[in-house]
Amino acid sequence: MDTIGARYLAARLRAGVAVGTTIVLEQGSTESGLEAGDRGVVEEITLDGVVVGWERGFSLRIDPEHMPYRALAAA
Repeated sequence: MDTIGARYLAARLRAGVAVGTTIVLEQGSTESGLEAGDRGVVEEITLDGVVVGWERGFSLRIDPEHMPYRALAAA
């Protein structure tokens, strides 16, 4: 595995969720306008964070190390 592949693998492990997973924020951020309890679906995992399509109608990348979230159980 090359260094870029290793970095992407580390990003996916750090995210702790897969693309398509519904997540809920455990802590909000005044910077982003997101609040604890906001829900969204993981659209992409990048080297810079997790891109989420939020139920409030926009997509935003978050850093899993600074904005804790948890995966919702699949129904």
